[in-house]
Amino acid sequence: MRTAVVAVDVRAGDVLCPALDKEAPEKLTRGTLAALHAGTMVTGVAATTVAAGGTVNYYAQPEVVPTGVAGLGAGPPSAVVADAQGRCARQLPVVEGAFVVGECDARGNVTVAPKHDFANVLDFGARGDDQSDDWDAITRAMRSLHPLQPGVVYFPAGYYRVSRPLVVDRERGQIELLGESEHTTTVRFFAGHGPALCVSPRSLGHLPTGDALLTGEGRAGALSAGNRSTINLRDSPAFDDLDGAASFSVSCTVRPEALPLGGGEPVVTSSGRRLDSEPATCAFGIFLGGATGQVTVSATARLNGVDYPVTHPGGFPVGQTFHLSLVWDGTHLDLYAGPPGAVLTPVEPPAAHRPPPGAKLTLPVEEGIYLGARSQQRWPEWLDHTRPFTGRVDSLRISDFVIDRDAARGFTAPTAKFPTDFATNVRPDPADPARPLITRMLINFDRDVDAFTVGSTWYRADGGQALNPTPVYLMYQWGGTPVAGSAVTVRRLEFQSPAGTGIHGQLANSSVFSHIRATAVRDGVRLRHNSYLSEIEHLYVSATRLGLALGGSALARVDRLQVLGTQYDFVATDIVGVTARDWYIGGFRSIVPLLLTSGAPYGTFHGIGVTISSETTQEHPETWQAAVATSDLHHLLLEGSVLETSFLVRSDCPPVLIDNSSLLVAQEHPKPPLEIPTASTFVNCEFRPSARTRANVRFSGRRGPTPVRIIGSTSNPAQPWALPQDEHMVSHLGGCVSTTDSGQTQWRGGRDWVFAFDAGTGRVAARERETQGSGIATSHPITLAGLPLAPGASRYLAHVMATDTTGRAATWTLEQGLSNIGGTVTRWSPETRVLDSFGSADGSVPTGWNPPQIVPSDTHAVVRCSPPAGQTLAFTVRLQAIEGLAAS
Repeated sequence: MRTAVVAVDVRAGDVLCPALDKEAPEKLTRGTLAALHAGTMVTGVAATTVAAGGTVNYYAQPEVVPTGVAGLGAGPPSAVVADAQGRCARQLPVVEGAFVVGECDARGNVTVAPKHDFANVLDFGARGDDQSDDWDAITRAMRSLHPLQPGVVYFPAGYYRVSRPLVVDRERGQIELLGESEHTTTVRFFAGHGPALCVSPRSLGHLPTGDALLTGEGRAGALSAGNRSTINLRDSPAFDDLDGAASFSVSCTVRPEALPLGGGEPVVTSSGRRLDSEPATCAFGIFLGGATGQVTVSATARLNGVDYPVTHPGGFPVGQTFHLSLVWDGTHLDLYAGPPGAVLTPVEPPAAHRPPPGAKLTLPVEEGIYLGARSQQRWPEWLDHTRPFTGRVDSLRISDFVIDRDAARGFTAPTAKFPTDFATNVRPDPADPARPLITRMLINFDRDVDAFTVGSTWYRADGGQALNPTPVYLMYQWGGTPVAGSAVTVRRLEFQSPAGTGIHGQLANSSVFSHIRATAVRDGVRLRHNSYLSEIEHLYVSATRLGLALGGSALARVDRLQVLGTQYDFVATDIVGVTARDWYIGGFRSIVPLLLTSGAPYGTFHGIGVTISSETTQEHPETWQAAVATSDLHHLLLEGSVLETSFLVRSDCPPVLIDNSSLLVAQEHPKPPLEIPTASTFVNCEFRPSARTRANVRFSGRRGPTPVRIIGSTSNPAQPWALPQDEHMVSHLGGCVSTTDSGQTQWRGGRDWVFAFDAGTGRVAARERETQGSGIATSHPITLAGLPLAPGASRYLAHVMATDTTGRAATWTLEQGLSNIGGTVTRWSPETRVLDSFGSADGSVPTGWNPPQIVPSDTHAVVRCSPPAGQTLAFTVRLQAIEGLAAS
């Protein structure tokens, strides 16, 4: 038992907590709910009655308060909480916002165990029996923690099913979700599409809403040109097999509340791309403009890989409500716009540019479907191309089937929200009676909750008929300046969500995810705008689309990552810095196991012990495009890693694809973008390309000066490091394994100093280069140490050493100049100049040993070494070149 001075009158059995007196921090007060909500915690239970200013004896953790003091009497064992008067009270299950004092037995004895910093989900009614819905109990456990102090929610071993995503929505403080073991403790979201665990600050909420535009339950989504946040309908798998659809329709009702600027403020688009040099795609989109002084409507659809734009000829005043529909029925691409209740007629693209009958929708994996946004890159996140329109959107529906129309393809614009009955949303497909045409997504803004806009889908992965709609929880994704939320730690838990993400989070401060399994999920773990020093370790993902995706993350550390079954194993967009260690990724479904995009002038990825293997692709369709792909990444460094595509027997799949090795960084207007060279360095890495791979490293987009450095790496000698036109992009520092013409494996080393770079052509304009080579010549000359012939004039200097089987030796220093003008190579001197020679025959070259020659050979300058007749000589060569700057 302990003692303390009290600030108010207390009675025996009162709950006590700190009085928050700065001058007397040890002073206590009665633990009323008001006092506890002020930011303090339960200290204990008073054993005596004293007046204010007196000293009270009290029971502290883990002491037992006798039933006579606690005043509870006999009853069922349960948790004990502080009631409104600051007295002990039984409570089971514990309700949200309760302040736990401890636990009592059947006789009413209370064991003091305040739990504002700890909550066992079983104490709140969770069962973990793979039968019950534990969402409510777990949510109450999380909300029982002190709102400002660190706290732990503990999950004993069990299988916790939840009917809604769990949400960590703290603004401040630190919360930890802790399981007994990731192999014995599972949280499974079973009742819809969405994440098993969502991390998003409470103040963000869901997509803003306003008054509905149509009759029926629900509201309307509110968009603003000043708010670039969005929801991505592609977070649901409902669109995963829409590519190749023979028909579709996109419909909604809008009310612009300001005149859109330009010609393309999006209402809804399917858009995005991975690499900056790839064309930005848009499978479909509806846009509002205002160039005429009225609101105009346009749309686009990509059919058979071709974009077909269509513009409505009419205009609408700001503030008018009108319906929009984009429809492809396999023959006509129609756009409709008009007020609710009006009979609408279709508008088609110009006659010279209409899709052919039977054309199919082109919807790449690497697109999102965004409300109020059109993405131009950074998939699976988004980078908006234009701002959204300001106004409201209501009853958005995207379907396989065509809207109900008359014979002239006219219809009456709806005045009510789209219904959710089976007959309206599931229809037979004449071309395939076994697979119905369905509503992929319907959002009536009638069930928004927590961080989610909740829609409905009739999609089933097996192609069957869903009698009832499945709820879809779409996280509101913040598009403004990143703000920090609470510090979130998740340890020793497994998450499952067959139609969603294991963990989908944003704006968590210094988050930690340790010993996590994400299995039976579409996406493993997706984190957006996590603040500095996020840590992810011991993560195992078995998913179908994304493994681990980091968007806008700063200084994240990812150790011990294993991913199976995904199309993209690790994706990082807009990264500041990621360090990685001990990974095993790559699988039979992979497209690019490691995808890195940035655009930041300081984006880096540093990996040690990263193994990327195509071994599991055997006997599967070959989908790989590269083991590693980067775009606008300032610095890539891989050490001691394996980049292997050798099990791909039919594909030209390079281990590395580098897009935009010259980085453009925007400056203040009117300054042009600042061009910054990038660097990719591979240290002691193994390159194992597929047999049909033309080069280990491939380039696309803008080229910077010598962006790739190979140090001590190995490769299959049958493949060059780069394609001939890109050979100048790769330099070898410290050596790497290569091969001679005779098949002898050797170290290839060198250096490369750039003196001048032509940004317009992406070519080096002047530099110094060096390479080495060695080989054995018997009856025929051999060529060693080739350097590419650069355009213009180059001066070559070679140091050559020769030895024979008896130990005789000689060295030469050689010089030659070569001019390459328009592909015609001219020697400066008919014969290579011998600047110096030295040998073992009294300082002279042995008799009959001819000096090597520096000669042009196809696209390279090489050193030709010739042995004397009947002798075998071993040659060691170092060749240097200075490539001069052209006067023009």
